[in-house]
Amino acid sequence: MKSSASFLGLLALFVVSLAVGSRHIPLPELLDPSVHHIVFGMRVPRGLVAMFVGASLALAGLLTQTWTRNPLADPGIVGITAGARFLVAVGSLLGVTALWLQGAFALVGALLATLLVLAVARTVSDPLTLILVGVGVNATLMALTMLLALQSQDVFNDMRSWSVGSTIGRGYGHVWVALIGLLIAAVIAFVVSRDLDILGMGADSAAALGISVPRTLSLVVSALVIAAGTATAVVGPVAFLGLAAPHMVPGASVRRRLVPVMLVGATLALLADIIGRLLMHPGEVEFSVVLAVIGAPLMIWLIRR
Repeated sequence: MKSSASFLGLLALFVVSLAVGSRHIPLPELLDPSVHHIVFGMRVPRGLVAMFVGASLALAGLLTQTWTRNPLADPGIVGITAGARFLVAVGSLLGVTALWLQGAFALVGALLATLLVLAVARTVSDPLTLILVGVGVNATLMALTMLLALQSQDVFNDMRSWSVGSTIGRGYGHVWVALIGLLIAAVIAFVVSRDLDILGMGADSAAALGISVPRTLSLVVSALVIAAGTATAVVGPVAFLGLAAPHMVPGASVRRRLVPVMLVGATLALLADIIGRLLMHPGEVEFSVVLAVIGAPLMIWLIRR
């Protein structure tokens, strides 16, 4: 029942997003042929991207926090964001400026960084080892990215614009990438959710109950890399969402929380995108900036609740 209400609320918010922008369009006029390009060519794909990316990051956050048994864990601990940013910088140095090519570089960078973390850690069974290795790899990649950015003003400018997560200019190609990544990750998460719940009792207890711990955690890592990696590739780095969304849906069962958490993530991302369009009208503020601004007080409230 709650999920149905959340979905209807998200649907209503999506309709509102079609009316909001540099040119406000009254709701009764959304189907008018004169605004067809604005509504269906620009705002529909933008709203869908915000929702799918928000859902993906929320899903990745839920998996990360459950897997590491750390409520303050973020999908970036396995190097996803740092890897994406580094390879975008490399691409910029090579002259890659097209948005879709930057997205492709970002996705490959996220995957390579995660593989590097797993290779150095040599295990997925010990969350603490992975977190520590992830911190080291993140710091190294961020330093290398900064070094590349300092080599060229063009690279610096590209990184400055890409490093702020944004839905501006996203089209239906981005929608499909975000949707496919979300669906694949969600299916994997659903399949592995029961084993992940049992794993919450500890690796030894899970193994004693017949759970293959390495297989389960390999699937978990695959799901969060696909979810967070495609989201980062589509819109750029987005903070806070993967950390906060799981806290808004309390409960012990991963399977029961999957859909509600994704709905919360989609709602937060779309709401932030709408607020960003209104704050500096007719200009805009990127939705990741809005999320960062509201993120700190919201997290404090959630922790103290």
